[in-house]
Formats: sequence, structure tokens, C-alpha cells
Amino acid sequence: MSVAIIDGLLRPGISPSDVTESCVTGNCTWQDYQSMGVCSTITDVSSTITARCRKRTTQFYPAGCNYSVPAINRNPTARKTVLQASKLGQTLWVGASDTQDYTSPGLNTLIQFYVIYVPDFIIWDSLDPTEDHKDELVALQATLSLCLNKYHTDMTFGVTDTNLVSKETDLDWQTSSETFERVSFDTVTVTHDAETFWMSGLNQGSFYKYLSLQTFTGSASMRSEERDGGGNFTENDVVRVIAASLYDDRAGMPGLTKLLDNLAVSMSNALRTTTDVPDNIRGTPSSFEVYIQIEWAWLIVPIAAVGLSLVFLLLTMYLSRKRKIPAWKSSLLAVVLGLTSEARRDWGAIRRPREMEETAKGRSIRLEANGGQWQMVKAD
Repeated sequence: MSVAIIDGLLRPGISPSDVTESCVTGNCTWQDYQSMGVCSTITDVSSTITARCRKRTTQFYPAGCNYSVPAINRNPTARKTVLQASKLGQTLWVGASDTQDYTSPGLNTLIQFYVIYVPDFIIWDSLDPTEDHKDELVALQATLSLCLNKYHTDMTFGVTDTNLVSKETDLDWQTSSETFERVSFDTVTVTHDAETFWMSGLNQGSFYKYLSLQTFTGSASMRSEERDGGGNFTENDVVRVIAASLYDDRAGMPGLTKLLDNLAVSMSNALRTTTDVPDNIRGTPSSFEVYIQIEWAWLIVPIAAVGLSLVFLLLTMYLSRKRKIPAWKSSLLAVVLGLTSEARRDWGAIRRPREMEETAKGRSIRLEANGGQWQMVKAD
């Protein structure tokens, strides 16, 4: 799953079609099916930004304002780091809900983090950092949650085309303990439309450890001379990617939305194709079913060949009858005309065709040279 997260953040254009289905003929259409997946949502919470400003620089704190949102402060396990805005301070901050379990945000939520950033850091550099400028900031609440995705998949000439038909969120996920071959583990399940979907607690825990602690946490310092939006300093690669999604071409919230949607697709593909509980797969069993598609247009070739042959036969019969051409059949008896007169006298008179066949069966002839010419003579 960690590989899918990195892939979703760094490789744009990930599609559900990246999961290649198995089709013997290379041309298949499947019924719509559901799979556990990940969905992303982003909410603008800029109106809730709060500011705490300090006019003077103290021994431990520089002059400037700290910006936050109440949603972070209300969470007792949330990180206390906030956007510190000073002349040389940070202009982008990413903070994740640092929870050790999923009871606080709910089982539907895998990770919830906040982004506070300056849309135009060039203008920000000209403002007094000790004054309240929260109106110049944007705060976004981003959520990655478990959901059920419904897909439709076609395969044409070996190329998979999968489209997301619908998605359902806010489902009643349940956590339970399972034992398989003396190994105990936790599972997350939901029953929907008479089908049960499973995910191991180990996989669920990896979301917290990787997403919350290592990924969506950090800050970036931006400078007006850095026009590419890369910033002078970022605490980790993910924050750098988020900064690029926000600042490149002034994309803002739509840029971050596109990034998280791509991440959600990558994580959903991983849930569709992997399992961390070997030999213990629950779900609806399926089997191969071969469909044969007939291209009727290709039948024109054999039909035309048979039809033209029939026309040729009928035309031959008609012209032969019109010209009174007798029926004939090739026969080896014609070679007897090449026998010498002595050999023909020895055979005697032949009055009927049947006598000719019987006489030919009882005689042997051979070919020999006589005076520079070849003749057929009776063989002794």
C-alpha cells in the first residue's frame, strides 16, 4: 500500500484501467462489480482560520502570527504545529490528525489532514508579519476515507477500459477479530447489497503509520523569487508535491483536488489487486465464461465462393447441353489403339465394351522400340 501511495502522489494520470483483467479471448465485458476503495474529499475551511500574533521577538519566539483552525485544536491528539508566518517564516503547512486509533474520526476516515497556505506568497512578502492577515490565507480540510466503488470493465483486443460508475461513502464499517491457522488478526468489514467486503486490521494500521506519521505532515518555506513554486525549504517530498499542486499555474484548491483524486485511484487499485491475508480470501467466487462474438460480415467470403462455384457448374451444364457435347469419361483403354496389328489380332474380335474390359484385364503389354519408333506389343 505504501508503494501505491507514493505512486499516486508522484505519477499523474493513474486510472482504474491500470488494473489489467484476465480474459482468454482478449474481448470481454463484465457485469458491474463493487470493490472496497478509497475516496477523497476537500473542504474549504478558510472562514475558520484563527490568528495569534506577537508584536515583539522574544528569546524563544520570533515576531509574527501563528495561524490555525479550530478543528485542529479540538482534536486532543492533533499536532500542535501551526502555520508560523513571519518575514522569514513558513507559507505552507500540512498537518495530519495524529491519532493512534480510528475511533475519533470514525472507521470511514483513513486520514484527515489540513493545509494552510498563502495563495500569493509574492504579495505576502510585502505585508507586515506581525499583523493579522488571515484573510490572505486559505485553509483546506482533506479527507481520505474508505468507500465502496462500483466499476464497469470492458476489454477490447486485450486493452482494459474500466470506468467508475458510482461510489458510496459513510458506510457502517465494523471491526472484528479473526483467527486463521492459529494467527489472530483484526479485520474491517461492511455488508452492503448482500455482499461482505473485508480489509485486514494490519492494512488499516498501515494507513495510520504511513499516511499520518510519515506523509501528510510538514511545512514549506516559500520565497517570492522562487517562481516555480518549489520553495526554498520543504520538510518532506509529499509537502513539496502538495506545494507544486497548489502553486504551479496558481492551481490552488483544484490542483490539490486533482492530486488527491489521483492518490485515491492508486490506493483503490491496490485494494482491488492485493491481500495481506494469504489463502484467506472472502467474497463472491467467480469463474471464466467464454463468449464467442461472430462477425457476420466475414461469412460473405465462403458464401460467395460456394455461390460462384454453383453458378459455374450450372453454366457449364447449360452450355454443354446447348452445344450437344456428349458425356465422356477418361479411360486407360484408349492406349490399346497404339498396339501393333499383330497384338490386336491376337486379342480377337471385341464386340461389346464389357468384352473390352475383360480382355484388357487378362492381357499384358509392354513398350518397345522398333525402327526408331516406339510400339506397344503383347508381353509374354
